[in-house]
Amino acid sequence: MTWACDAGLTGAIAGSYQHALPVFANTLQAFMAAQCALVGDHLWPADALQNVLQDPNYDFIVVGAGSAGSVVANRLSEVPDWKVLLIEAGGNPTLGTEIPQLFFSNIGSEIDWGYKPEQDDRYCRGYFSKQCAWPRGKVLGGCSSTNAMFYVRGNKLDYDEWAADGNKGWSYDDVLPYFKKSENFSEPLTGDLKNYHSNEGCLSVEMKDDVDALEKIIIQAAIETGMKFIPDINGADQMGVSKSSTTTKDGIRHSTSRAFLSPVKDRKNLHVLKNAHVTKLLFKPNSNIVSGVVVHKDGKDINVNAVKEVVVSAGAINTPQLLMLSGIGPREHLEKLTIEVKADLPVGENLKDHLYIPTYYTIPGDKSLSSLPSVVGMFSQYMLQREGPLSTTAPFRIISFMNTSDPQATSPDIQFHYVVLPPSVSNFVDMYGVHECSEEYRRNINNINEDHFLLIVAAVLLRPKSSGRISLKSKDPFEKPLIHANYFDDADDMDTVLKALKSHALKLAESPTLKEAGFRLQWLDMESCKKYDKNSDEFLDCWSREVTFSLYHPASTAKMGPDDDDTAVVNSELKVRKVERLRIADASIMPKIVRGNTNAPTIMIGEKAADMIKRSWLDVHSEL
Repeated sequence: MTWACDAGLTGAIAGSYQHALPVFANTLQAFMAAQCALVGDHLWPADALQNVLQDPNYDFIVVGAGSAGSVVANRLSEVPDWKVLLIEAGGNPTLGTEIPQLFFSNIGSEIDWGYKPEQDDRYCRGYFSKQCAWPRGKVLGGCSSTNAMFYVRGNKLDYDEWAADGNKGWSYDDVLPYFKKSENFSEPLTGDLKNYHSNEGCLSVEMKDDVDALEKIIIQAAIETGMKFIPDINGADQMGVSKSSTTTKDGIRHSTSRAFLSPVKDRKNLHVLKNAHVTKLLFKPNSNIVSGVVVHKDGKDINVNAVKEVVVSAGAINTPQLLMLSGIGPREHLEKLTIEVKADLPVGENLKDHLYIPTYYTIPGDKSLSSLPSVVGMFSQYMLQREGPLSTTAPFRIISFMNTSDPQATSPDIQFHYVVLPPSVSNFVDMYGVHECSEEYRRNINNINEDHFLLIVAAVLLRPKSSGRISLKSKDPFEKPLIHANYFDDADDMDTVLKALKSHALKLAESPTLKEAGFRLQWLDMESCKKYDKNSDEFLDCWSREVTFSLYHPASTAKMGPDDDDTAVVNSELKVRKVERLRIADASIMPKIVRGNTNAPTIMIGEKAADMIKRSWLDVHSEL
């Protein structure tokens, strides 16, 4: 729920209690004012329904106000002569999106699309429905409003490989300026920092020297296992352990909605249509020229026209769904659903995701830390002062990168995330409940977490060889598409995970720092894995298939590639093949998923897409 920050409203509500409970009334008024300041409707662009109904003609239509779409809409509307419409299926950000420490509470909420991959006995067995959670943001800012706020660009080799595969203009040297263009780095640009960072962009990236006590323990333990400390994970070297930069600003999440939409909410040539679902792309009669979109809002369908281009930034699940519903996709699949084929392309194929496998360490703790009075105190401190534990993502910020095959490699195949949960964390947020883990899984977690802090050491498979796919279940645009994750389809992926668990996650148990702090490795009592010796590869294999999680990084379902690449959907200018006036700008275009968290690269893709569009149309305009 958000408020319009009407002083009369807050005053009237508080005033109704003024005589009987003056302290309560003043406190209530302060809280309401604080909420208005944080997520009031006045912070975001107004809904443009009446504008669209009066004149449904735009130069550009951008579908999806997420990590890339908000960037594209902002940058295109910098050209005053262009009229831009941004369409988002969700609404304004909420308290849960803007308070950094509450990011887990967004999973399974009304702002989550709530996707799950299809059942497969090879993975995700420890869930109620044997399906992992694949949360996706349905709100201004998309996943940048619901994620864990890590700002990680990936590895230099990621982009050099894209370019080497024929994608001109996508090498690391080509894309670094676009990373820097977005960034408003929190620290002075001294030394090597100036080569990799900027403080002139819209997006706040914080890298403060405020390492939490538990984070210090984790860093030291990782160093004792053989890792080196990396001061800047987005600098010259990615290999080692580091405290990640975060997309936060002054105790508040800095999503692309807050960074790129809020500052331009009153820009006259930018309209934003919210709570509006794009169900189909429109084409000019008897052609493959995209002319607009069909939008479903308030129970009605509205046709909106694009004079120049439609840019789809709906994400690696919704983008292929929209394309296939519009006749752009695998011919055989579309014909089975009696969808007219406009372009036979491998849309939805090549699905990649970062799966992760957790291991658990415990240390005795005080249950009162997660008690109701403590939670209320933290919330009050945050709402009134923007300070305290809720104002940061600590102690979750530590990450590390390693190569399981070559310790001297400059690119990783595994990333580790380290999550510290207080005793009885389910009293604060039921992390395993919102993921819909099985009763057995949740019972085991609660047993080891009841009187203990929980350190989760999660091995993330960065470059999976396995590929999944997105397909349509039906022609109904409101029916969720089918997601086939295909985790562990290639046996090498499991081999890499097992190497990572043995070479770091379990090796931490022998580190002097964790031992001295009292941390102890704990295995959950999973019935299906009891028959295996816990020191065996068979046990770790079974464990990995039971406790599989997604790091929420689906990508590559509308792959970018050169003209001779039959597996590509878009070219290096992000133009969709075999049709005209249509581009894609989101994580779906990644030819190979990056070696790291995907939010920062997706923002970069939005920046580069907008620049290419500007150069294309402004060059044409100048020649007329």
